[in-house]
Amino acid sequence: MRDRNLTGPWAGFSFKAGRLVTPEGRELEPQDLAWLSLTAAQAQEWRRLMEDASSSEIRARDRRKPLAYKAAEIVDLRDAVRRRTEKRLPRVMAGPDAEPPVAVLQVPGPKRRQRV
Repeated sequence: MRDRNLTGPWAGFSFKAGRLVTPEGRELEPQDLAWLSLTAAQAQEWRRLMEDASSSEIRARDRRKPLAYKAAEIVDLRDAVRRRTEKRLPRVMAGPDAEPPVAVLQVPGPKRRQRV
């Protein structure tokens, strides 16, 4: 067949200059189709395996006992944030007149414009 558009379940495929053209526009020559039967057989087998796995998974799910849920615990957000901040701050041994460590690093860069 030369220069024909296929219909039905093959809609989108066409023949152009002796090549099969896929809906995506890929042109396949006769030698490209030599292993098509094997590819189709693999796809069919894969589909069958997935259907079998799906049905056995449903059967296994029906046999499982329900999940046991643990009760939730209440977390004091203020304490959690304080503990996290303490972990991040460097531990420095200093005298009584030392300043506390600064948690925010000053990064050089453009400064905010001030309104006049």
